[in-house]
Amino acid sequence: MDTEKQSLIAGVLSKKRNPEVQHNTDVISNHNVEKPSQQINSLSEFLELIGVGKTQYISWICGFLIGYADYTELLVISVIIPYLRCHWQLSENFEAAISLCVFGSYAAFSGIIARFSDVYGRRKLLILNSVVVLAASIVAAAVDNKWVFLATRIVTGSFVGGNISIYMSYSVEICNKEYRLLGPISSNVGSVVVIILINLQGLLILNTIGWQWFIIIISIPLVLKILILAFAVDSPRYLLVSNRQEKLNATLHRMARLNGKDLTPYEVKITTIEDTVCQQRGAFMDIFLPQHRRNVVALSLSFFSNIFMEFGLVILLPLMLSSLYCGVTGKPPPHTCNHLTTDDFYKLTFSGIVAIVAIFICMGAMHKLGRLITIRVTSGGIAVVTIGLFFCVSGSFNFAVIMLLKFLEQADNTAMWTTAPELLPTTIRSSAVGFMNAMGKFGGVLGTTSVYLLFYQSPSALISFFFVVQVMGFISSLVLNTESKNMELEDFYDEPEKQSNT
Repeated sequence: MDTEKQSLIAGVLSKKRNPEVQHNTDVISNHNVEKPSQQINSLSEFLELIGVGKTQYISWICGFLIGYADYTELLVISVIIPYLRCHWQLSENFEAAISLCVFGSYAAFSGIIARFSDVYGRRKLLILNSVVVLAASIVAAAVDNKWVFLATRIVTGSFVGGNISIYMSYSVEICNKEYRLLGPISSNVGSVVVIILINLQGLLILNTIGWQWFIIIISIPLVLKILILAFAVDSPRYLLVSNRQEKLNATLHRMARLNGKDLTPYEVKITTIEDTVCQQRGAFMDIFLPQHRRNVVALSLSFFSNIFMEFGLVILLPLMLSSLYCGVTGKPPPHTCNHLTTDDFYKLTFSGIVAIVAIFICMGAMHKLGRLITIRVTSGGIAVVTIGLFFCVSGSFNFAVIMLLKFLEQADNTAMWTTAPELLPTTIRSSAVGFMNAMGKFGGVLGTTSVYLLFYQSPSALISFFFVVQVMGFISSLVLNTESKNMELEDFYDEPEKQSNT
């Protein structure tokens, strides 16, 4: 007993002489007592926890720049074709070949490049694609040759298509369900701001310092996009299904830090998926499994119809303006070397303002009515309004009809881009979205080609073709049967069900 008392007294005296020992003991004791109050076991819970902050803001800025920079590379054709026609004495067939190659390469490679992001990662592919598109733009401006220009447009179309598809998947994977529609919205806003600025830039540049400087100047946002992507986080859902636990943990903590969320009161226990599920990544044919097939096919046909109209209008409106043509009661003037007037540029710019209004009205409609109703109303409206192109009351009337079509087409496009990545699991999300996008661009190829081939030959046949395709789009929207507004994203699909249906 004497020994125990002496030890106790010695301990008390030691604490009095070394107060830091007591303090450290208390800290350790408190640390052991204060256990995390809540356990986070899923990415959906984690994304709800961190809310909206710098992580999402960086993503949405990237989305805007991706939409802006990539669509600039596509729409530049519609603005500079009248100048290239005169500069290189282009034939109608070569003009059609340029558009066909841009949108054809977009359609052919969009799904392939998007699939790579299911295998190798979202952010990595976004940066690589952007570098390639920038290099192609520099070559197009530097080499004054129509065949080199054609080749660079093929490269541009190929990689732009993949970029947009990958970003749509990436954007929904880093947001909670309340805010995930803002990723596609930001990209769509960027793409329609192009319509405004590219025409204003064309008005200021094309008639002054020429088309080559025009290409260089409009490519500057590509540089900004690459720099912003360098600060973006990797997709946590991709890391989850690729079995990269250490990288996932680091990414989750970085996202929380960027959003100013302290994780101390929480125990984050999100483990990566086992190797058997990792093998699903990029399994392209699995997008047609029974649980996915109906939505994939319906949305693919809807994209086909929508982008047929979108790119058809991109080519049709400048042609109608430059040829001073109204309606289908007669043929437009023959293929000539006419430049767009200042008034024409203002009308093209106005179409961009209409598209921006459409995006934000669509966002409100999706929030209130849901994705499905919004897609059905807008696609049905496009089919009905297309009938107005058959009538030739005046040039102003036709312009008004085209503006209404642009409004409905942009709203429909926004709703579909919001819905598509929400319906598929992470392992095949980019592959599926890339396929839908590719189908849409095949529609774009058909739309632009039909305008070039039929506009000067049979306008009534052209508009009839437009109408039939839009009716098909409306029917496809009725086949779509899944409302994704409040759905939690899936990361993988049911393997036993897959095996039982093969």
